[in-house]
Amino acid sequence: MKITKRQLRRLICESGLNTTWNMGDRVVSLEDVTAFLDSRARPVITMNACSLKKMLSREITGIEPHRVERADISVPIIVEVDRVSGCPVVVLDGNHRLAKAVSLGADVHMRVLYSDERDMLFGQG
Repeated sequence: MKITKRQLRRLICESGLNTTWNMGDRVVSLEDVTAFLDSRARPVITMNACSLKKMLSREITGIEPHRVERADISVPIIVEVDRVSGCPVVVLDGNHRLAKAVSLGADVHMRVLYSDERDMLFGQG
């Protein structure tokens, strides 16, 4: 089966592989964040999804049900954590996976990016 360029772009978009954050003077990609976490040998942590959702200081918004249904909860999410308080702030990548894990009452796998590291990668918020 041959995939057209249009189908490939759609698959990349739907999978989240094109996730980027436009910071004005530069664009930070999910690949940049993942490479940073890999360079720090940041492990994957497992915790209860409902507990994580309650701990987040920013609410999850814009969840599309069809994307939640297709989400693969075996793939780790990336969570920004305040280094000082140790509290999760926001899900940078994986909101649909977290929503699915919450709906299933399952655990979620995650990697942590600390707020000061986010500031370094993205610039001061």
